[in-house]
Amino acid sequence: MAMIIFSITALISFFGGMVILARSGARYGRTMAAGLLFLSLMEVLYLAFALTGSLAVLLLASLFEISCTSAFLLSVTSMESRLAKNTALVRGERSFLFLACAAYALVAAFLPGSAFSLPEGGGIHLGWVMKVQSVGLLVTTVGFMWILENIFRSSTEDQKRVLKYPALGILALGAGFTLMAVHRLSTLRIGGEVLLLVSLIFLVGIVFVIFFSIRFKLFEMDVFVSRYVVYHSATFLIIGAYLLGMGLLVLGVQKLGLELPFVAMGFLVFVILFLLAFLMVSREAKARLKFFINTHFFANKYDYRKEWGELSGYLSIAFNEKQITHVTAQVILDSMYISELGIWLKDGNAFRCVHGIPVSLMQEQIPGDEPLVDYLEKNPYFLRKTPPAPGDGPWEALTRDRQAFLLKHRIELAAPMLAGNRLMGFIAVGTENPGTPYGRDDIDLLTAISSQASAALMSARFAQELAANKELDAFNRMSSYVLHDLKNAAGNLSLILENAPHHMDNEEFRADMLETISQTLGRIDKVMTRLGAPPAKGEPSREATQLAGLVENLLGKLSPRLNGIAVSRSIDPGLVVSTDPDLLERALENLLINASEAVRENGAIAVSAGREGGRIIITIEDNGTGITEDFIRDRLFRPFQTTKKGGTGIGLWQVKGIVDGLGGTIGVTSSLGEGTSFVIRLPA
Repeated sequence: MAMIIFSITALISFFGGMVILARSGARYGRTMAAGLLFLSLMEVLYLAFALTGSLAVLLLASLFEISCTSAFLLSVTSMESRLAKNTALVRGERSFLFLACAAYALVAAFLPGSAFSLPEGGGIHLGWVMKVQSVGLLVTTVGFMWILENIFRSSTEDQKRVLKYPALGILALGAGFTLMAVHRLSTLRIGGEVLLLVSLIFLVGIVFVIFFSIRFKLFEMDVFVSRYVVYHSATFLIIGAYLLGMGLLVLGVQKLGLELPFVAMGFLVFVILFLLAFLMVSREAKARLKFFINTHFFANKYDYRKEWGELSGYLSIAFNEKQITHVTAQVILDSMYISELGIWLKDGNAFRCVHGIPVSLMQEQIPGDEPLVDYLEKNPYFLRKTPPAPGDGPWEALTRDRQAFLLKHRIELAAPMLAGNRLMGFIAVGTENPGTPYGRDDIDLLTAISSQASAALMSARFAQELAANKELDAFNRMSSYVLHDLKNAAGNLSLILENAPHHMDNEEFRADMLETISQTLGRIDKVMTRLGAPPAKGEPSREATQLAGLVENLLGKLSPRLNGIAVSRSIDPGLVVSTDPDLLERALENLLINASEAVRENGAIAVSAGREGGRIIITIEDNGTGITEDFIRDRLFRPFQTTKKGGTGIGLWQVKGIVDGLGGTIGVTSSLGEGTSFVIRLPA
């Protein structure tokens, strides 16, 4: 048993010393780590003494005893000096203790016979060297315990919260050394049972120092322990505790000389195993175990990276309000220890619960002038049981006057969902399941989740508005497109109506009039058909088209518009292009109408076409007013851009779309006051 205790104490002390030494950012932390490492070596030497009985080993252990207490004294002195911002005292004590330890080591090395004596009656008696060592051990131990008490007494409340549990561990170590020194000086002997008792006291003190130093970062320690490792280790620890308990039970029964019947023993084992299995499958037990681990093993209650990453991943695939509120609620329920939750979003002049647990909260409504809403618009959170600051009048009025409202809607902690400075909703949670009050970690987590969910909701709403605006924009563009075609058709009818009173007696005019009306009505019919049909997809139709005939036919249709304008043609009668004749005709019609509106008196339009390599070149040139270079570079071929009074800005954008669809290109050159030339290049 003694060897087990010495081994466990040495192992835990070595582990704790290495952790503090590796992760501490403070000098007094590293000094404390050195003390724990000395203590570990001291326990190893106790173990070696128990196995061999060598006095040389015991003498070496005494050197590490005085080194260990000296390191603890330096650590607490450094801690006190840091609070007082005085390091000169620390340097002086460090030098003195180093010299004292070195002097003791030299004396013990050269005068080992003066350390112990072995009288005829048995046992190990102290020589004058060990008596001096015991006095030094007692002085250094009382010294670091006294300084630690001064530090604790002069600390602030926050400092005491961090210091109190590690201080208990250091005091336990001091109690062990004090017991050891007092026993030696009072009996002048070394007792094996005292070493064993002191080692057990050391074990308790070491565990307190290590655990709470890591827990509260006493030595400015930066230690990260994986929550998943701790969660999975908990199962093994419970099973290990069960096996250890059963072993101790059986050992106790044997030591007491009792005999348990086989049936009773088997049933006892079954009951304990059944309770263990119940704890492992119980959701509530798991939640309580997780809560205990998170609040006692970690500085932060939550693993913010995990919660933030999960919510970000879920929100990346949530596209509407229902999906966003659902995944937000799921992350909150998985992270926080709650069973009451409400996500409230603004609906007109009220706030509606769009996701609620229990279900009775669903579709509940809160008026927009509710005091809680006004409070959340001006504050980052609301916590029912704790005021954000002393004398917070709005909080006091809210918790006093709206107590029944808060309890009815299960609102213990709430965080606003803001879009800019406008409240778009809030997230509220009820009481925590273990019954503990909410702290800073809970507030930070809920406000962070609320902020992220708010951003996702805003993005989803912007996307919906953008989609609606795109539909409206598409409708407006289609309307402009149709309006442009109808405007051209109306222009032809307007010219006929204008000339009809003067030429109705002319038989040729009447024939042209009927043909123009028929063509215009056919064109209007096409527009209506196109409006009623779904958008065309795929490639335009292709057929061999004689270009000269298409142009002549088009000029004939436009003859009322071209009246008084000199139109010249230069097209090879045998020139054939594989294209969609209807689309090409519409493109050329737009260009010719624009040219006719741009020319002045004695205006002229020239239409020419020819082959250039593997392409067909169609040119429409006029001697009109021309277009500025800036307009050509920045605005030409864009919708709703025009230089004409009353123009729609659709024609050239339509031409560009048609030519692109036919696999061609269109270019323009222009000079102000001299005219404009459009060139279409189509694949032959």
